[in-house]
Amino acid sequence: MPDMICFSNKQKIFYSIPLIIFLAGCASSGLQRTDRTVYRALADRQSIAFGKTTDVDLHDSLEPTRSTQRMYSITPRPVPENLPDSFNEPAPTTEMADAEQITTATIDTTQDDTNTALPNDDALISASVFSESEMEQVKKYSLPDVLTFAMNNARELQTAKEDLYLAGLSLTLERHLWTPQFATSISAQFADFGQVRSFDRAMTTISEVSVSQRLPQGGEITARVISSLMRDLEKRVTSGETGNVILEANIPLFRGAGKVAYESRYISERQLIYAVRDYERFRRSFVVNIAADYFNLQQLKTTIANTHKSYLGRNKDWIKADFINRMGRSRNVFEAPRAKSIFRQAEASLVSSKERYATALDQFKIRLGTSVDDLMDVVDQDADEASKELDALLPSITVSDAIDIALAYRLDLINSEDVIDDARRGVVIAKNQLLPDLGLRGSVTLDSDTTQLNSMSFNTERATWQGFVEFQMNDRYSESNAYRSSLITVKRSQRDHDEFEDRVRADVRRALRRINQQDNLRKIQSLNVVENEKRLEAARAQFDLGRSTNQDVVDAENELLSARNDFARAVAAYRIAILEFRRDTGTLRVTDDGRWEE
Repeated sequence: MPDMICFSNKQKIFYSIPLIIFLAGCASSGLQRTDRTVYRALADRQSIAFGKTTDVDLHDSLEPTRSTQRMYSITPRPVPENLPDSFNEPAPTTEMADAEQITTATIDTTQDDTNTALPNDDALISASVFSESEMEQVKKYSLPDVLTFAMNNARELQTAKEDLYLAGLSLTLERHLWTPQFATSISAQFADFGQVRSFDRAMTTISEVSVSQRLPQGGEITARVISSLMRDLEKRVTSGETGNVILEANIPLFRGAGKVAYESRYISERQLIYAVRDYERFRRSFVVNIAADYFNLQQLKTTIANTHKSYLGRNKDWIKADFINRMGRSRNVFEAPRAKSIFRQAEASLVSSKERYATALDQFKIRLGTSVDDLMDVVDQDADEASKELDALLPSITVSDAIDIALAYRLDLINSEDVIDDARRGVVIAKNQLLPDLGLRGSVTLDSDTTQLNSMSFNTERATWQGFVEFQMNDRYSESNAYRSSLITVKRSQRDHDEFEDRVRADVRRALRRINQQDNLRKIQSLNVVENEKRLEAARAQFDLGRSTNQDVVDAENELLSARNDFARAVAAYRIAILEFRRDTGTLRVTDDGRWEE
C-alpha cells in the first residue's frame, strides 16, 4: 500500500487524464466563453467605428447537434413513388364560348336577344385578394411593424449577423495565438517482455508541459518540461525517473523581423473593423429595401383599388349601353358590344392586378422570414401616416454639401480608403521578403540527476546551452516578382478608390434628382387625377344626354385609371427616393427595431 501511494504521488499528471477528458467535454461552457469573447470584440469595434453598439446577438441555441439515424442513411429522404389521389382527379373546367357565336352575337345587336344576360352586381369581383372567410383573420401591418418584424426574423439579416460573428471569431483566434500557448501531453506504454525477461511487465510514461510565445517583432520563445518514468509492474518498483527543462528561442534579424511579423494581427484587427462597417451598411440598406418593398406593395394594392373602381364604372357603362340598345335608342350598333368588351378587359385587368399583388405579398413574406400562409396585409397607401413622416428625413441641403457629407460618412467608401493602407503594408512585407535569412537560434537544457529517482532533481551543473547563427540567401526571383506585384496593387487600390468616390458622387446626385423628379411627378399626377375625374364626369353626362358615344367615356375612364396608378407609383417612388438619399449619403441611422432616427 505505501508503495502504491508513492506511485500515485509521482504520477499526478497521469491520473488527471479523466479530469482533462471531462473538461474537454464541456462544450456548452466553451461555446458560452467563445460567445462572450466575440461579442466583446464586436461591441468594442462598433464603439470605435460608430460611437454606439447595435444588436448583433445570434439568438441561437447553444445545444450541440445530436446525431440521428437519418444523418448516416445512404438514402435519407426517398421520393414517394405515387402521386396523391387528389392529383389523379381532374379539376372541373369551364367551357370557352365559341368564337363564331361571339362574332355573330356582337354584330346582331339590333335584335332583342332575351338570351343575353345582363350584368349581375352580385357576381362582381371584389377588390380584396382574400376570401370572405379570411378577411376577419387578416392582420394589417404598418411600416414600423414590418421593419420591427424584419429585424427580428429576416433570414438574410441573420446571415449577415453570422458573417459578422465569424469575422469576430477569426479575430479572437488570432488574438489568442499571440498569447502564451500552453500544451500538455501524456503517453503511456505497457510492455510484456515474455520469456526474455521472465514475463516481466513494465510501464513507461512520458509527460510534457510546454508554453510558447510569439514575439511581436518576430520569432518565438518556447519552454518545455519533460518527465519520464519507467516502472516494473511485476516487482512494483520504479526503475527509472528523469526530467528535462528546455528553453528555446528563435529570433529573425532581417527577413521576417519587425512589424511584418505582426501582419496577421494587423489584418485580423482591421478586417473586423471592415466587417462591422459592412454589417452596419447592410442593416441600413436592408431597412431601405424592406421599406421599398412595402411601398411597392402599397402601390400594387392601390392599383387594385383603382382598377376595381374602373371595373365597377365600366360595369355600369355596360348596363347603360345595353339598356339603350334594347330600347332601340343606340346611336351605334357597336356601342353595347364595345361596352361589354371594355368591361371584360377591366375584369381581366382586375384579376391580373390581384395576382401580381398576391405574388409580391408572398415574396415579401419570405423576405420577412414568415410563412407564406400567414394572413397579412399592408396599410393602404393614403392611410399610412408613418410613411408620410418621411419628409422629416429630407434635409435642406445643396448638392455639393450632400456629396461632401457622403464622402465623409459612407462606410463602404471608408473601407475602400483603408484598403489602400493594407496594400501599402503589403509593399513593406514584400520588400522585407527580399532580405536574406539571418537569425539567432539557441536553447538551454537542464537535466535531472540520473542517479536519483526524482524527475525534479535539477542542478545548474547539469545545464547545457547551444547557440546558432543562421544565414541563408537565394536569388529571390519570386520575391522580387511579388514586390513588383505589390506596387501594382497599391496603384490599383488607389484607382479603385478614386472610381468609388466618383460613383458615390454620382449616387448622391442621382438620389437628389430622383427626389425632385418624384416630388414633381406626385404633384403632376395629383392634378392629372383631378382633371381626369372631371373629364370622366363630363363624358358620362354627355353620353347620358345622347350627345356622344360611350367611346368618350371609355377613353376618359382609361386616362383616369392611368393617372391614378401613375400617382400611386410616384408616391411610392418619392418615399423610396428619400430613404435611398439618406442611405447613399451614409446619414441613415437605424435602431435595433428597424426605425430610422430623424
